[in-house]
Amino acid sequence: MAALFSVYLFVMTPVFNTTIRSSEVEADAFGINTSQQADGMAEAHLKLTEYRKANPSDIEEFFFYDHPAPKKRIYMAMRWKAEHWQAP
Repeated sequence: MAALFSVYLFVMTPVFNTTIRSSEVEADAFGINTSQQADGMAEAHLKLTEYRKANPSDIEEFFFYDHPAPKKRIYMAMRWKAEHWQAP
């Protein structure tokens, strides 16, 4: 029974990771909208690249990442900033 459960979890890991990544994208959007600080988010994710691959392939991300890649998160923050830019 334990072996079957282990195999099930191994096979379902990419599905679970995809679900978590989707939630993280929504959480990032909420955070940026709430704080209005896209630059801060981008800087934080740049620092993550010190120990995490910044731009994994889509296959790598699907199998091994439970959060979006830093490059995608930074791109989302900069896109938000461009869409919400206001002249001083």
